[in-house]
Amino acid sequence: MEYQKKGYLTSYFKLFHLKDVQKIEIKAHYHEFDKIILFLSGKVKYNIEGQTYQLFPYDIVFVPHNCIHYPTISDTATYERIVLYIDPNYLKNKIDTTDKLDFCFNYTQEHNSYVMNLDNINENDILKQIQILESSFNDKGFAHELYSNLKFLEFMILINRAIINDNKNLTIHHKVSYDKTINSVIDYINEHLFTELNIDYLANHFFVSKYYLMRKFKLKTGYSIHQYILNKRLIVAKEKIKSGIALTQICFDCGFKDYSTFSRTFKQIFKQTPREFKKALNEKTDIYKEAKQYE
Repeated sequence: MEYQKKGYLTSYFKLFHLKDVQKIEIKAHYHEFDKIILFLSGKVKYNIEGQTYQLFPYDIVFVPHNCIHYPTISDTATYERIVLYIDPNYLKNKIDTTDKLDFCFNYTQEHNSYVMNLDNINENDILKQIQILESSFNDKGFAHELYSNLKFLEFMILINRAIINDNKNLTIHHKVSYDKTINSVIDYINEHLFTELNIDYLANHFFVSKYYLMRKFKLKTGYSIHQYILNKRLIVAKEKIKSGIALTQICFDCGFKDYSTFSRTFKQIFKQTPREFKKALNEKTDIYKEAKQYE
């Protein structure tokens, strides 16, 4: 079983207003772009890196790039949401300001708090701004692309200000369901991703039965510990390839003991070898079809 990377962006950001009247099944996956979801209606639980959130109307879900996530959707109510996909490099590097607009995604990861709620809906500036941003996508007037870019930047500024100031626009504290031990294991794995990690070691380190740990980890994340570690290492490897680091160095830096295993596993997950992926980058070849809708 493997995590899937879904979609890519051909622009700095995209917005979709989605409504599903039938239940849809979405497996755990990740994106190479950041994502913000404004939840409007439905009966949905959202799982991000082992944490489960019961969503309520006007919740905002922050999904940083490369985070494993998936929704659990009930078929008893229409699932409606606005989804914003964002190129993380645009937020981090292409906006020439000391105040980086990716602060909100960094904050959610550092505090393990991926869902927040909009306050005072009738007067909420963030809600008004995302509605303006959505309308800007249908605007075909003079300089409409520039207009959309400006409205997007205004939205990101408001979101970040609300998180920093904890003001009336956003409640940053949200109830979340998680297993304390499993969350500690996930944190430990990500902090020691390239060291020798196996189930026996983790079970001993956290003073639990390995069978209990295996069962609980899969229950909370949907995947085995081995598969989680493997995919996380390969996600990092892929980012390193984009940086131009030699493939053999990436192989060993990312915890693989030999190149053949690294190449074979990389192909199993990404459908091409590291060399093929690097060549496609050099030729600026698009590998995946653009996603219209991915949770």
